[in-house]
Amino acid sequence: MPADIINFPNSPRADLPDNKQDFFTILPLSFRTEHCEAARTALGWSVEALAFRSGASLDAIRKVERGIEMRRVTMQALAFAFETEGLIFFPGHPPFRSDDCRGATPDPRTRDDYCLLE
Repeated sequence: MPADIINFPNSPRADLPDNKQDFFTILPLSFRTEHCEAARTALGWSVEALAFRSGASLDAIRKVERGIEMRRVTMQALAFAFETEGLIFFPGHPPFRSDDCRGATPDPRTRDDYCLLE
């Protein structure tokens, strides 16, 4: 699976947000559907345990594990639950454990659209 390439321009462009916070919302997530079950298994979590820790529904987690991409806030909530346990994600690779990495996904519970979590 090829990785997405992100160009960081040296000069401001009209298609990029002015605010840094908005800029990070357009970056692609490194957590993908294929990571969910592998990460859950690595931690020894059941689907119910992941639902409890992430706030996502059992149905949403099962859909993600079948390869169906959910809303960004749902994917972030799942990633955040795993990242708090020290897992990190790179597209095309299985989840990695890292004790010195807090994860790059911002806490989705602070987002305005957290109520839309599936």
